[in-house]
Amino acid sequence: MTKINKRLIENIISLFTIKGLEYILAFITFPYLVRVLQVENFGAVVFVQGIIQYFVLFTDYGFNLLGPKEIAQHDSIKERGKIFASIFCAKLILLLISTIVFICMLIGAKYINDIDIILYSVVYLMVIGNVIFPIWFFQGIQQMRYITIVNIIGRFLSVACIFYFVKAPSDYILAGLFQAIVPLIAGICSWIILWKKYREVFILPKFKNVKQVFIDAWEIFTSTIAINLYTASNIVFLGLLTNNTIVGYFSGAQKIIQNINQLISPVIQAIYPYVSKTASNSKNDALKFLRKIVLILGGGNFIGSILIFIFAEWIVDILLGAGYEQSVLLLRILAFLPFIISLSNIFGIQTMLVFGMKKQFNKVLLSAAIVNTVIVLPMIYFYQAIGVSVSMTITETFVTLSMYYILRKNNIDLIRGKY
Repeated sequence: MTKINKRLIENIISLFTIKGLEYILAFITFPYLVRVLQVENFGAVVFVQGIIQYFVLFTDYGFNLLGPKEIAQHDSIKERGKIFASIFCAKLILLLISTIVFICMLIGAKYINDIDIILYSVVYLMVIGNVIFPIWFFQGIQQMRYITIVNIIGRFLSVACIFYFVKAPSDYILAGLFQAIVPLIAGICSWIILWKKYREVFILPKFKNVKQVFIDAWEIFTSTIAINLYTASNIVFLGLLTNNTIVGYFSGAQKIIQNINQLISPVIQAIYPYVSKTASNSKNDALKFLRKIVLILGGGNFIGSILIFIFAEWIVDILLGAGYEQSVLLLRILAFLPFIISLSNIFGIQTMLVFGMKKQFNKVLLSAAIVNTVIVLPMIYFYQAIGVSVSMTITETFVTLSMYYILRKNNIDLIRGKY
């Protein structure tokens, strides 16, 4: 086994440790929160998290995909330091802009609606945490064990606080706070590791380099905006057109799907820098590797999706409990998303971005955002949570099929093994 394959396996194991732990903790805290907060307050927290996700998206600016790729393709310490300093400086600039906009939003909204400023403020800590947590750097140098360590620390502190302090529906602000601080704690811990192990990255960035990373990440940023328009924005649309109770029913089903998707994210995160580096040496070797990933992840997720569909009622009863019966149908509608999304991730991020198809990738996601927006608003109006669930499934299917079609036009067929 080659050295790089050993490192890839180590990184996958490290990320599986994180996600496995997150999965276990989610199975403990998620059912606890939906029961303690009850449908309305749980829906309120999820709705605010959906709003704050826009600020997370803005401050990420595509750097979480650009960073690992750029760092993985440069072995020079000097080059890696330049990339790190430039990206982190750019993220700080975006954080400053984001915070000013956020404060103005709170001040303006207070005069229009009776919003919960405290809840919004504590959940906004998630934005700060995501900015200071350079997960993209550790992905790029393929040292995922550090991410494992700091995430474990953050997750355990979060869960401990949730069980100790969140006891009643009125504690929904604390629930939002303790979920938001995970990346903040992980970020603080990661900087201790950076200072001890990678002090060479602490250099002053140059203006031209900061400007360049903004330019390089622009297409990825616009594509992530499009992704957000047909994923996280649906929660916001649902909350604006209905109420927190309906958001709670939908969020319960969606959270189950998200937790299942988290099981495959370790592989996805670990292979991205590996595929980027492999492709720079041999396109054919990278495509052969991706073909194996399609068969393993695609097959596994297809079986998993069938099981979710069949046992949806049992899953909802165990994880969500009484009062969430309306989430059963929603979960069945969303059941095949783990299979569909795993394929679109491999076709899009792992293949199209790595092989220079940024413009085509961007067009697919922008088209999906338009399709979703056209479908979801009338579907919510007429069918509420059922409508948004159907819209999500249609849109994700559209994305996967479009990416597959484009790859075939470029003589890449990861399903049939032709390239």
